[in-house]
Order: sequence, then structure tokens, then C-alpha cells
Amino acid sequence: MPFQGLFNHCSRFCRETRGNVATIFALSLVPVALLSGGAVDLSQSMNARSRLAQALDAAALAVGVNTSLSNAQATQIANDFIAANYPGRELGVVQNINVSVDDVTDTVTVTGEARVQTTMLGMAGIDYITVHWESEVQRARQRLELVMVLDNTGSMGGSKIRNLRDSAELLTEILFDAADEPEDVKIGLVPFAATVNVGTNYERAWWLDPLAASPLHAEWAGGSTVEVETCTGRGRRRRCTTEEVLINHWDLFDDLRNTEWEGCVEARAIPMDIDDTPPSVGNPETLFVPFFAPDEPDNDRDYSNDYLDDGITSSLLGRLINLLKYDNGRPSGGGPNSACTTTPITPLTSNRSRLLNAIDDMEANGTTNIPQGVGWGIRVLSPQEPFTEGTAYDDREIIKAMVILTDGDNVMTGRSTDLRSDYSAYGFSAHGRLGTTSSSSSTLGNRLDDRLEDACDYAKAQGIRVYTITFQVNSSSTRDLMRGCASNPSLYFDSPSSEALEDAFEMIAGDLTNLRLSR
Repeated sequence: MPFQGLFNHCSRFCRETRGNVATIFALSLVPVALLSGGAVDLSQSMNARSRLAQALDAAALAVGVNTSLSNAQATQIANDFIAANYPGRELGVVQNINVSVDDVTDTVTVTGEARVQTTMLGMAGIDYITVHWESEVQRARQRLELVMVLDNTGSMGGSKIRNLRDSAELLTEILFDAADEPEDVKIGLVPFAATVNVGTNYERAWWLDPLAASPLHAEWAGGSTVEVETCTGRGRRRRCTTEEVLINHWDLFDDLRNTEWEGCVEARAIPMDIDDTPPSVGNPETLFVPFFAPDEPDNDRDYSNDYLDDGITSSLLGRLINLLKYDNGRPSGGGPNSACTTTPITPLTSNRSRLLNAIDDMEANGTTNIPQGVGWGIRVLSPQEPFTEGTAYDDREIIKAMVILTDGDNVMTGRSTDLRSDYSAYGFSAHGRLGTTSSSSSTLGNRLDDRLEDACDYAKAQGIRVYTITFQVNSSSTRDLMRGCASNPSLYFDSPSSEALEDAFEMIAGDLTNLRLSR
């Protein structure tokens, strides 16, 4: 039977099992590969969705900052921001972008989708995965009170101070342009160096201790009252009388020729040196003292501020408190305003022109005392005296913010003298107002760092949103200090160039446009 052999061969083939495992395994590789590759493709699509959300959020914020855009302009801005924030080469193409601006509800909606090419799912006929996202931004109807605390020290000279002016003016313009009403934004300015200038218009103001009642007034002389001996006659006819004389910085300025108080103030005692405890005549310790650097002893190179002839050759203290030398004295080199180098504070204002003019007037000179700048920044934002333009801290309709910029380390120069330092906002180191009597510049700088940390903590405890910027700072410890000062690390900006500085101010302006993502 010719078919019997063929039938037997087929039967044996069907019963054979030795090669089936390999065959089944080979066939199973196809769905396994599809599942594994599909997981990779799906993961890529989820990544694309996340990046699309970020890009559309940025686009919606950028459109929302501007209150008077045509539809074409809004769409162009959105497309530009999406292109800058979405990595198209890795994650496919963004398409079907739609921008909607609702002037009634004051919302901006940006929708779009990303088309991501698959790798393994193409074997199953799925060549692309499309993900969608919608971002909606609504302008928060909150008002803003911002103070810029800006380093105006000598190291900021030349192009650096020009770059700072330009960047600060950019932030100012963006914030005022984004305001629904001009009064919705108030901005103040605190230029700082070794001291802070409150403005000569406050001369002999009640809170500037006109009666020398503060225990820190004339601390360099041992207190605001000293005993002065006056003698007349000679020999047996010589008669001497002793009387208490009030040493008042205001009177000393009046006594000097061609010299007036230039507006700077000294630090109060710790912890009031950096907080906004309101001044009170009934509590002299809370009053501020006008900055007056006394004439230091003659003929000694270790003393840095000798500007009058001592007139006597007695002890150090005797020469310091020799008040007669100030009477009609003419300072030569240095002077009582030696560390007063900045332009005045501009209190919170909605007057754009006034603020821009103040920024443009900033000049670079002097050494660095960041905590005094921050302390006065807090007082500018505070509703309490001496500046009262700020609203209450617990007003939920107000965002209070501070921008702090420096280009270097805190500095207080130590000296190998009995006074142990140059005269600063904290007086001479020998009197311990900074919490140390060291003559080491390093130790004094570290103490200023400590005061800065406390000032930043105090500001944040009041609900102030703190942004910090370092501009071409080489010191890692100062960068770390300023990073820790910010309300959170993302609000710290290290700016190694003028371009980075401008970007930092622009990013801060964007964060302060009172916008919030509603979903």
C-alpha cells in the first residue's frame, strides 16, 4: 500500500516532542518582546507627558505675565516657551497648540499634545503614542510688597554696578507692567555697604535719638555723658571745675566745619540690630543712633580715621573724648561719615519713576555688612516705625518679599589697636556690640555671618519670601550662607556673569507676578 508508509511517517512526526520546546520558545519571543518594548515605549510617553506639562505650564505663565496681548502675540509667546522647554529631539513633536485668554475670569489656558514615535510597539502596528495636557493659569488677585536689598560696596564698581542697575530696573518694570493697578505693587530699595543710609530728611527725627538717650550713643567715649575738667588761672590762682557734658552725635556734627550728617545709622544692640522692634522714646535702647565715627589718635598708622588734631597727648580715651577738637574743627581725610557711602533707602512706593531714579543713583563704595542691609529691608516691609508704608504681616492679600544680592563676604576690619577695629555700624570691636571684642578680621566677619543667619531667619519667620543672589562670588561659604538665607534653595541664584544676573532677576520677577497654577 503506497500510502501506508507516508501515513506512518506523518504519525511518527506528530508524536515527536524533542524539538517542540525550542519551537514554542521561539514563537513566544514575539509577544514577550512586544510586552517589554511596549513598556519602554509607554515609559517614554509618560516622560513626554511630564515634560509637556512643564512646557505648557511655563508657556501659560509667560502669557499670563503680560496683560495686553493680541491672540497672535499670546500664541507666539506660548510657542516660544514650549520650544525652549520641550526636548523635541528626544521626545517627539509638540502639536495642536491652542492658547485661550479669558479677560473676564483673568485666566490663560494652553492646551497641546505630543506625538511620540514608538520603538517596539510598531511591530504591533502602533507607530505613535499621543499624549495630551492642558495648563490653566489664573492671576492671583494679591498685592505685592517687595524690597530689594542690594550690595553697593566698592567691589561692585565698574560694569558690575551698571549690570546691577539694569537688572534691578528690569525686575521693576516687569512687576509694574504685570500689575492690574499701579497700587497693587509697592517696591522699596535698600542699598547697603558697611552701613545703611536712611536719608538726611530724617535728621534729628525722634527715633534717631536727638537727646542722646540711647546707651549706645557715643559708646566710643564710654557713654553719652562724660566729666570734663575746665581750669583757669595759673599757680595759686589756678582753679578747676568739673562738669558733666553730654556727648551728642548731632551736636558734634554741628560743631564741625563743612561737615554734616550724611544719613547713615548705627546698629542697635543684638538682637534688635536685625529685627523690626519699633523705636520708642520711653525705651531708649530701641532708638537708632546717627552714625558718627570719632576722630582717632594722631600719628599712629594702625588707626585708620585720624581727621582732626588731637590737641592733647593724654591717654587714648582722653584723646577720644577731647570734645574741644570738634569745636570748629575741619576734618581732613576720613571724617565722621567715613563708613557712610551709600545712597538713601527708598521706602515702599508705587511710584515707578521714583524707584527707577533711586536705582539709577546707586554707586559702589565701601565694605560689606549684609545683615544691616537685611535688617533695614525687614524694617522697610514692616508696618511699624520707623517706616510705616508696609501692611500688617498677617494680611493674606499681601505677598511680602525680599531680594538680597551680594558680591562678596561680610567684612569688618580688625586692627592691632586698643579699639581693635575700624569704626563700623557696630562701633569699635573693643566695646563688644557685635558680641565679640576680637581684633581678628576673620572672627569679626564670622560674627557678621552669624547676624546674617539670624536676620534671614527672622525675615522668614515673618512670612517674608526671601530670594538671594550671589554675583561673581568665589567663596563657597558665602554661597552656602546665601543659599541658606533664601526661603528655599530654589530661590537662591548664583550668578557668575552679567547675563546670569539678568536671568536671575527676570526669573524672580516671573515668580512674583502673583500667578498661580489652578490645575
